[in-house]
Amino acid sequence: MVKAVKGHRAYNGALRSEQAQMTRGRILDAARRLLTNGTYSSVTMEDIATEAGVAYQTVYAIFGTKLKLAQALIDTGFPHVADALKLFDELKPSGRPETALRTAARVSRLIYELCADLLRFMRESGDPALLARYRQREEQRLAGMMQYRVPELLKRSGRLRAGISPAEAVGVLWALCGPDQYTQLVFDRGWTPSRYEEWLGDALISILLQT
Repeated sequence: MVKAVKGHRAYNGALRSEQAQMTRGRILDAARRLLTNGTYSSVTMEDIATEAGVAYQTVYAIFGTKLKLAQALIDTGFPHVADALKLFDELKPSGRPETALRTAARVSRLIYELCADLLRFMRESGDPALLARYRQREEQRLAGMMQYRVPELLKRSGRLRAGISPAEAVGVLWALCGPDQYTQLVFDRGWTPSRYEEWLGDALISILLQT
């Protein structure tokens, strides 16, 4: 009988944990819908609770504050980035520079299709902590650009356009492959992600390579 009770308690504990995770996920999904389509200052915890279909006390109990909820949303919003970046590992050192630049465009599309809304929210939130997180991510993206094979491949190819140094090429890659281009063209102008990818690849080749 004791074992049965312990087993029952373990089952109930696992069930409660699963339910808690589902509730947390539902709240985060609701927060993302509201925060990325509205303004950070105008969306309340009560709004998020209503959207998630839970009591507002539940939202406060799990996250404490709106800032902590937003930070949790950001913490869980970028799991796909690592897989997208693996495409750079497939580039051959002796490969064509056009392929490298189109890979950069492809990686940008794969990343922003799933998180450009979060990046725009971070930048436009008006909250110093969230804006600092955005700037930190951008600095990390710049540092990552220097480690990828693309700049090295461009330099080795001898095709880098005259007057553009390897360091400047990294800057061009960082600027054009940033989230602003995706947001403006896809969100604001209604381009498809595939059209954005095609345009970005063409633009990088035109700006960085000599024929």
